[in-house]
Amino acid sequence: MILRTLILVTSLAACCEAFTIPRDARITGRSHTDLFAEEARTTVELLAEIDDRKVEKLYAWVSRCLFENDPRYNNLMMAFAAVFGNLPHDNPISQLAEDAWKDIPGEEQVCGANFSMFERQESSLGAMGAGQWTGQWKTRPHALLDVSNLTSVEEWVKTLPRGCKRTLKKALAQNITVSAKPIPNNAPAPHSSLAHFRCVIEHEVRLLGDYPEDFLDALGQAIGRYVETTRMSGEIREYRNSESGKIIAFAHEVRKGRTIRGQWFYSTDEGSKSYAWFHSVYSLVERAITEDGIDIADLGPSGSDSFSDLKARYGFVSVDDWPAVADYIGPFWCYEKKKDEVN
Repeated sequence: MILRTLILVTSLAACCEAFTIPRDARITGRSHTDLFAEEARTTVELLAEIDDRKVEKLYAWVSRCLFENDPRYNNLMMAFAAVFGNLPHDNPISQLAEDAWKDIPGEEQVCGANFSMFERQESSLGAMGAGQWTGQWKTRPHALLDVSNLTSVEEWVKTLPRGCKRTLKKALAQNITVSAKPIPNNAPAPHSSLAHFRCVIEHEVRLLGDYPEDFLDALGQAIGRYVETTRMSGEIREYRNSESGKIIAFAHEVRKGRTIRGQWFYSTDEGSKSYAWFHSVYSLVERAITEDGIDIADLGPSGSDSFSDLKARYGFVSVDDWPAVADYIGPFWCYEKKKDEVN
Protein backbone atom coordinates (compact mmCIF):
# COMPACT_ATOMS: atom_id res chain seq x y z
CA MET A 1 0.00 0.00 0.00
CA ILE A 2 1.60 3.28 -1.09
CA LEU A 3 0.50 6.85 -0.33
CA ARG A 4 1.86 9.99 -1.93
CA THR A 5 1.94 13.12 0.19
CA LEU A 6 3.45 16.58 -0.15
CA ILE A 7 5.62 17.71 2.76
CA LEU A 8 6.28 21.45 2.95
CA VAL A 9 9.29 22.41 5.07
CA THR A 10 10.35 25.98 5.75
CA SER A 11 13.53 27.68 7.09
CA LEU A 12 15.37 27.37 10.46
CA ALA A 13 14.02 28.16 14.01
CA ALA A 14 10.89 27.85 16.19
CA CYS A 15 9.28 24.70 17.41
CA CYS A 16 6.07 23.56 15.81
CA GLU A 17 2.61 23.98 17.20
CA ALA A 18 0.50 21.03 18.37
CA PHE A 19 1.48 17.42 17.88
CA THR A 20 -1.50 16.82 15.56
CA ILE A 21 -2.49 15.82 12.05
CA PRO A 22 -4.26 18.37 9.82
CA ARG A 23 -7.74 17.44 8.57
CA ASP A 24 -6.37 17.01 5.04
CA ALA A 25 -3.38 14.96 6.15
CA ARG A 26 -4.24 12.16 3.73
CA ILE A 27 -3.22 14.44 0.91
CA THR A 28 -0.85 17.04 2.28
CA GLY A 29 1.09 17.68 5.43
CA ARG A 30 2.43 21.05 6.49
CA SER A 31 5.53 21.24 8.66
CA HIS A 32 6.00 24.25 10.92
CA THR A 33 9.39 23.08 12.16
CA ASP A 34 12.19 24.91 10.45
CA LEU A 35 14.80 22.48 9.21
CA PHE A 36 16.10 24.02 6.00
CA ALA A 37 17.66 27.35 5.20
CA GLU A 38 15.39 27.66 2.19
CA GLU A 39 11.76 26.72 1.68
CA ALA A 40 11.51 23.43 -0.14
CA ARG A 41 8.81 21.09 -1.36
CA THR A 42 9.29 17.38 -1.27
CA THR A 43 6.85 14.76 -2.55
CA VAL A 44 7.13 11.65 -0.40
CA GLU A 45 5.81 8.17 -1.07
CA LEU A 46 4.65 6.50 2.13
CA LEU A 47 4.55 2.72 2.41
CA ALA A 48 1.42 2.04 4.47
CA GLU A 49 2.80 -0.96 6.34
CA ILE A 50 4.20 -1.47 9.83
CA ASP A 51 6.89 -3.77 11.15
CA ASP A 52 8.89 -3.90 14.40
CA ARG A 53 11.61 -1.53 13.23
CA LYS A 54 9.15 1.09 11.96
CA VAL A 55 7.25 1.00 15.24
CA GLU A 56 10.56 1.46 17.08
CA LYS A 57 11.54 4.44 14.93
CA LEU A 58 8.12 6.02 15.38
CA TYR A 59 8.33 5.51 19.15
CA ALA A 60 11.83 6.99 19.21
CA TRP A 61 10.53 10.11 17.46
CA VAL A 62 7.47 10.40 19.73
CA SER A 63 9.63 9.88 22.83
CA ARG A 64 11.91 12.75 21.88
CA CYS A 65 8.87 15.00 21.62
CA LEU A 66 6.87 13.86 24.64
CA PHE A 67 9.47 12.82 27.17
CA GLU A 68 12.46 14.99 26.27
CA ASN A 69 10.54 18.04 25.01
CA ASP A 70 12.77 18.33 21.96
CA PRO A 71 10.98 20.84 19.69
CA ARG A 72 12.60 19.43 16.56
CA TYR A 73 10.41 16.33 16.91
CA ASN A 74 7.11 18.10 17.58
CA ASN A 75 5.64 17.39 14.14
CA LEU A 76 3.76 14.23 13.34
CA MET A 77 3.73 14.52 9.57
CA MET A 78 7.52 14.73 9.54
CA ALA A 79 7.62 11.59 11.69
CA PHE A 80 5.48 9.75 9.16
CA ALA A 81 7.68 10.94 6.29
CA ALA A 82 10.83 9.83 8.13
CA VAL A 83 9.56 6.41 9.19
CA PHE A 84 7.26 5.37 6.35
CA GLY A 85 8.49 7.53 3.49
CA ASN A 86 11.12 7.24 0.77
CA LEU A 87 13.19 10.21 1.89
CA PRO A 88 16.90 9.84 1.12
CA HIS A 89 19.13 8.90 4.03
CA ASP A 90 20.90 12.28 4.03
CA ASN A 91 17.65 14.24 4.25
CA PRO A 92 17.57 16.24 7.53
CA ILE A 93 14.25 14.63 8.50
CA SER A 94 15.74 11.16 7.98
CA GLN A 95 18.74 12.15 10.07
CA LEU A 96 16.49 13.29 12.92
CA ALA A 97 14.76 9.92 12.89
CA GLU A 98 18.06 8.04 12.87
CA ASP A 99 19.44 10.13 15.74
CA ALA A 100 16.37 9.38 17.86
CA TRP A 101 16.42 5.68 16.99
CA LYS A 102 20.06 5.31 18.08
CA ASP A 103 19.08 6.45 21.59
CA ILE A 104 15.73 4.66 21.80
CA PRO A 105 14.70 3.63 25.35
CA GLY A 106 14.67 -0.07 26.20
CA GLU A 107 11.72 -2.26 25.24
CA GLU A 108 10.07 -2.06 28.68
CA GLN A 109 11.72 1.07 30.04
CA VAL A 110 9.00 3.40 31.33
CA CYS A 111 9.45 6.94 30.06
CA GLY A 112 6.31 8.84 30.99
CA ALA A 113 6.07 12.06 32.96
CA ASN A 114 5.74 12.14 36.75
CA PHE A 115 2.15 13.35 36.96
CA SER A 116 0.57 13.78 40.39
CA MET A 117 -2.48 11.64 41.19
CA PHE A 118 -4.66 14.75 41.11
CA GLU A 119 -3.41 15.54 37.58
CA ARG A 120 -3.96 11.94 36.50
CA GLN A 121 -7.50 11.86 37.85
CA GLU A 122 -8.35 15.16 36.18
CA SER A 123 -6.93 13.79 32.91
CA SER A 124 -9.19 10.75 33.29
CA LEU A 125 -12.46 12.67 33.51
CA GLY A 126 -12.85 13.60 29.84
CA ALA A 127 -12.29 10.10 28.48
CA MET A 128 -14.60 8.68 31.15
CA GLY A 129 -17.45 10.89 29.92
CA ALA A 130 -17.60 13.42 32.76
CA GLY A 131 -19.08 15.94 30.35
CA GLN A 132 -22.38 14.06 30.53
CA TRP A 133 -22.60 13.29 34.25
CA THR A 134 -21.70 16.94 35.03
CA GLY A 135 -24.37 18.17 32.61
CA GLN A 136 -21.95 19.98 30.26
CA TRP A 137 -22.61 17.97 27.10
CA LYS A 138 -23.95 14.65 25.89
CA THR A 139 -21.57 11.82 25.08
CA ARG A 140 -22.10 8.55 23.23
CA PRO A 141 -24.01 5.66 24.84
CA HIS A 142 -22.05 3.42 27.22
CA ALA A 143 -22.18 -0.38 27.39
CA LEU A 144 -23.18 -1.27 30.96
CA LEU A 145 -23.53 -4.48 32.95
CA ASP A 146 -25.38 -4.37 36.28
CA VAL A 147 -23.54 -6.72 38.65
CA SER A 148 -25.38 -5.76 41.84
CA ASN A 149 -27.47 -8.95 41.84
CA LEU A 150 -24.73 -11.32 40.68
CA THR A 151 -22.93 -13.46 43.23
CA SER A 152 -20.16 -14.93 41.05
CA VAL A 153 -18.62 -14.61 37.61
CA GLU A 154 -19.87 -18.13 36.85
CA GLU A 155 -23.41 -16.89 37.36
CA TRP A 156 -22.79 -14.21 34.72
CA VAL A 157 -21.30 -16.75 32.29
CA LYS A 158 -24.42 -18.93 32.61
CA THR A 159 -26.54 -16.06 31.21
CA LEU A 160 -24.48 -15.86 28.00
CA PRO A 161 -25.14 -17.49 24.61
CA ARG A 162 -23.33 -20.73 23.86
CA GLY A 163 -20.90 -19.08 21.44
CA CYS A 164 -19.83 -16.53 24.05
CA LYS A 165 -19.24 -19.30 26.59
CA ARG A 166 -17.00 -21.12 24.10
CA THR A 167 -15.03 -17.93 23.40
CA LEU A 168 -14.47 -17.26 27.10
CA LYS A 169 -13.36 -20.85 27.60
CA LYS A 170 -10.77 -20.37 24.85
CA ALA A 171 -9.66 -17.07 26.37
CA LEU A 172 -9.12 -18.60 29.79
CA ALA A 173 -7.14 -21.50 28.31
CA GLN A 174 -4.53 -19.33 26.57
CA ASN A 175 -0.87 -19.51 27.52
CA ILE A 176 -0.78 -16.00 28.94
CA THR A 177 0.25 -14.35 32.21
CA VAL A 178 -1.65 -11.33 33.55
CA SER A 179 -0.18 -8.80 36.00
CA ALA A 180 -1.99 -5.94 37.73
CA LYS A 181 0.02 -2.70 37.80
CA PRO A 182 -1.39 0.38 39.55
CA ILE A 183 -0.59 3.74 37.95
CA PRO A 184 1.37 5.55 40.68
CA ASN A 185 1.45 9.07 42.03
CA ASN A 186 4.34 11.29 40.87
CA ALA A 187 5.95 8.55 38.79
CA PRO A 188 5.80 7.35 35.18
CA ALA A 189 2.86 5.17 34.17
CA PRO A 190 3.79 1.47 34.05
CA HIS A 191 2.65 1.31 30.42
CA SER A 192 4.68 4.29 29.14
CA SER A 193 7.09 2.02 27.28
CA LEU A 194 7.91 0.85 23.78
CA ALA A 195 6.33 -2.56 24.45
CA HIS A 196 2.99 -0.96 25.29
CA PHE A 197 3.31 1.50 22.41
CA ARG A 198 3.55 -1.53 20.09
CA CYS A 199 0.21 -2.77 21.45
CA VAL A 200 -1.52 0.54 20.72
CA ILE A 201 -0.04 0.97 17.23
CA GLU A 202 -0.81 -2.59 16.08
CA HIS A 203 -4.30 -2.43 17.60
CA GLU A 204 -5.33 0.82 15.90
CA VAL A 205 -3.78 -0.02 12.52
CA ARG A 206 -5.48 -3.44 12.60
CA LEU A 207 -8.87 -1.86 13.31
CA LEU A 208 -8.68 1.39 11.34
CA GLY A 209 -5.94 1.08 8.74
CA ASP A 210 -7.40 -1.38 6.24
CA TYR A 211 -7.02 1.06 3.35
CA PRO A 212 -4.01 3.22 2.43
CA GLU A 213 -5.98 6.45 2.84
CA ASP A 214 -6.82 5.48 6.44
CA PHE A 215 -3.31 4.48 7.47
CA LEU A 216 -2.12 7.88 8.69
CA ASP A 217 -5.35 8.48 10.55
CA ALA A 218 -4.92 5.14 12.35
CA LEU A 219 -1.35 6.04 13.35
CA GLY A 220 -2.46 9.47 14.55
CA GLN A 221 -5.26 7.93 16.61
CA ALA A 222 -2.83 5.42 18.10
CA ILE A 223 -0.32 8.05 19.18
CA GLY A 224 -3.03 10.25 20.66
CA ARG A 225 -4.49 7.35 22.61
CA TYR A 226 -1.10 6.24 23.85
CA VAL A 227 -0.51 9.75 25.18
CA GLU A 228 -3.96 9.80 26.80
CA THR A 229 -3.80 6.42 28.52
CA THR A 230 -0.35 7.10 29.98
CA ARG A 231 -1.55 10.36 31.54
CA MET A 232 -4.58 8.87 33.29
CA SER A 233 -5.08 7.26 36.68
CA GLY A 234 -6.23 3.72 37.45
CA GLU A 235 -4.58 0.37 36.89
CA ILE A 236 -3.42 -1.64 33.92
CA ARG A 237 -3.69 -5.39 33.46
CA GLU A 238 -0.66 -6.44 31.48
CA TYR A 239 -0.85 -9.53 29.26
CA ARG A 240 2.25 -11.52 28.36
CA ASN A 241 2.95 -14.63 26.37
CA SER A 242 3.92 -17.05 29.14
CA GLU A 243 6.65 -18.69 27.05
CA SER A 244 8.33 -15.70 25.42
CA GLY A 245 7.55 -13.19 28.18
CA LYS A 246 6.57 -10.69 25.49
CA ILE A 247 3.90 -8.10 26.30
CA ILE A 248 1.00 -8.73 23.91
CA ALA A 249 -1.82 -6.58 25.36
CA PHE A 250 -2.92 -4.36 28.19
CA ALA A 251 -6.26 -3.31 29.62
CA HIS A 252 -6.61 0.00 31.47
CA GLU A 253 -9.35 0.36 34.07
CA VAL A 254 -10.47 3.24 36.26
CA ARG A 255 -12.89 3.07 39.20
CA LYS A 256 -14.95 6.00 40.40
CA GLY A 257 -18.04 6.05 42.57
CA ARG A 258 -19.70 2.64 42.35
CA THR A 259 -18.58 1.95 38.77
CA ILE A 260 -15.59 0.09 37.36
CA ARG A 261 -14.72 1.31 33.87
CA GLY A 262 -12.89 -0.74 31.29
CA GLN A 263 -11.32 2.40 29.89
CA TRP A 264 -8.88 1.22 27.21
CA PHE A 265 -7.74 -2.06 25.71
CA TYR A 266 -4.92 -2.49 23.19
CA SER A 267 -3.27 -5.62 21.84
CA THR A 268 -0.68 -6.66 19.32
CA ASP A 269 -1.75 -9.01 16.54
CA GLU A 270 -0.59 -11.89 18.75
CA GLY A 271 -2.71 -10.59 21.62
CA SER A 272 -5.74 -10.43 19.37
CA LYS A 273 -5.28 -14.05 18.34
CA SER A 274 -4.90 -14.99 22.01
CA TYR A 275 -8.40 -13.74 22.90
CA ALA A 276 -6.91 -11.20 25.32
CA TRP A 277 -9.87 -8.78 25.04
CA PHE A 278 -12.32 -11.49 26.03
CA HIS A 279 -10.10 -12.45 28.96
CA SER A 280 -10.04 -8.80 30.06
CA VAL A 281 -13.84 -8.59 29.98
CA TYR A 282 -14.14 -11.78 32.05
CA SER A 283 -11.61 -10.39 34.56
CA LEU A 284 -13.39 -7.04 34.77
CA VAL A 285 -16.75 -8.69 35.47
CA GLU A 286 -15.22 -11.07 38.01
CA ARG A 287 -13.68 -8.25 40.03
CA ALA A 288 -16.79 -6.08 39.72
CA ILE A 289 -18.80 -8.88 41.33
CA THR A 290 -16.38 -9.99 44.03
CA GLU A 291 -15.05 -6.64 45.25
CA ASP A 292 -17.05 -4.34 47.50
CA GLY A 293 -18.61 -1.08 46.39
CA ILE A 294 -19.18 -1.86 42.69
CA ASP A 295 -22.64 -2.00 41.10
CA ILE A 296 -21.86 -1.41 37.41
CA ALA A 297 -19.18 -2.61 35.00
CA ASP A 298 -18.84 -0.11 32.15
CA LEU A 299 -17.15 -0.89 28.83
CA GLY A 300 -17.76 2.65 27.59
CA PRO A 301 -18.81 3.78 24.11
CA SER A 302 -18.22 1.74 20.98
CA GLY A 303 -16.60 2.83 17.76
CA SER A 304 -19.02 0.85 15.61
CA ASP A 305 -22.41 -0.87 15.70
CA SER A 306 -20.70 -4.24 15.38
CA PHE A 307 -18.65 -3.61 18.53
CA SER A 308 -21.81 -2.51 20.38
CA ASP A 309 -23.43 -5.77 19.28
CA LEU A 310 -20.42 -7.76 20.49
CA LYS A 311 -20.58 -6.15 23.93
CA ALA A 312 -24.33 -6.75 24.06
CA ARG A 313 -23.82 -10.48 23.51
CA TYR A 314 -21.82 -10.47 26.76
CA GLY A 315 -24.61 -8.69 28.64
CA PHE A 316 -23.33 -5.11 28.31
CA VAL A 317 -26.37 -3.08 27.25
CA SER A 318 -25.89 0.17 25.36
CA VAL A 319 -27.48 2.93 27.48
CA ASP A 320 -28.04 6.46 26.19
CA ASP A 321 -28.56 8.09 29.60
CA TRP A 322 -25.81 6.03 31.19
CA PRO A 323 -25.07 8.38 34.17
CA ALA A 324 -28.56 7.55 35.43
CA VAL A 325 -27.43 3.92 35.75
CA ALA A 326 -23.67 4.09 36.39
CA ASP A 327 -22.75 5.99 39.56
CA TYR A 328 -19.59 8.01 38.91
CA ILE A 329 -20.28 10.69 41.53
CA GLY A 330 -18.14 9.25 44.33
CA PRO A 331 -14.34 9.46 44.65
CA PHE A 332 -11.78 7.77 42.47
CA TRP A 333 -10.68 4.43 43.84
CA CYS A 334 -6.98 4.38 44.60
CA TYR A 335 -5.30 1.16 43.52
CA GLU A 336 -2.72 1.61 46.24
CA LYS A 337 -5.53 1.23 48.78
CA LYS A 338 -6.08 4.90 49.43
CA LYS A 339 -8.86 7.12 48.07
CA ASP A 340 -8.19 10.59 46.72
CA GLU A 341 -11.12 12.97 46.52
CA VAL A 342 -11.54 14.26 42.98
CA ASN A 343 -15.16 14.31 41.77
